Amino acid sequence: MKFSELLKFVETDLKMSHVYQPLMISFLVNSGGAATIRQLAQEFAIADEGSILHYEKRIKEMPVPVLARHGVVSKRAELIELQVEKLTYAQKAQIRAACEKRISDFLEKRGIDVWSGLLEMDPVPSTVRYDVLKRDRKCVLCGASPSADSDVRLHVDHIVPRSKGGSNDIGNLQTLCLECNLGKSNRDNTAFLASELED
Repeated sequence: MKFSELLKFVETDLKMSHVYQPLMISFLVNSGGAATIRQLAQEFAIADEGSILHYEKRIKEMPVPVLARHGVVSKRAELIELQVEKLTYAQKAQIRAACEKRISDFLEKRGIDVWSGLLEMDPVPSTVRYDVLKRDRKCVLCGASPSADSDVRLHVDHIVPRSKGGSNDIGNLQTLCLECNLGKSNRDNTAFLASELED
């Protein structure tokens, strides 16, 4: 295909139902004309504004507060800063290797599905989320609830995780605080609903 043909295809002939086609062509042009599926997938992830906004929210909810509590990072406006003395090149490599090992060990124990919990492709509708929070009013596992003098955050949790076929039906949803929800992750399908615990 000649340059003029490709340009015409992009400008007038390309039928779009999503941004994927022009995104792929643009990246292939930037990468010299060829790329692996993995490289393309990474580029798509970088360009996905929805994912970026999702991860911004997740980062603010956790791990920033947890790491800040341990004195590992500090947050000033949108800037997150590692609270450690100046590291040498070798020390940086050692910290990165230790982090990679922890991730690898965690994935080996829990499986690749841990990533599926990070990006929810079919989120719980806001009306259903409201109904679940109104029904439960507190964490149904530990009883924690938000108040003026606490930083408790309530999450709507899938009893049967999405990665294991769980639905957004209100009967598959329960309210957990951030810590209980993170502890449960996507490896458990226990219903902690108060009415079921009282039986």
